[in-house]
Amino acid sequence: MLNIKMNFQKGILFVRLKGILNGDTCNMLDNNLTNLITSNGVKYVLLNLEELDYIDKYGTNIIIKNYLNIKDNNGKLIIVGINKLFSYNENIFDNLYQIKDEKKVFNLVNL
Repeated sequence: MLNIKMNFQKGILFVRLKGILNGDTCNMLDNNLTNLITSNGVKYVLLNLEELDYIDKYGTNIIIKNYLNIKDNNGKLIIVGINKLFSYNENIFDNLYQIKDEKKVFNLVNL
């Protein structure tokens, strides 16, 4: 099960994930987030993974796909909540902006 909460604040799309992001649930994120980014040209996304219990290669691929879409829009994907679940993918997430507190996102994005 995957719960996705999204809202805009000051030009930044906040996306909070809770549950499991895997081959069974990644289509949910793809349908919601990817389509929003590509159809509306969203440039700044904060992806909060603090309450994510599990992620597999399919979930990781969706994050990378969205990172590339945002990069094409000359924007930034900022991630909160990289933890021990993602240690096997640390090198993948090295190119992404990582912060420990959502409130700090406004310091990274000049709007």
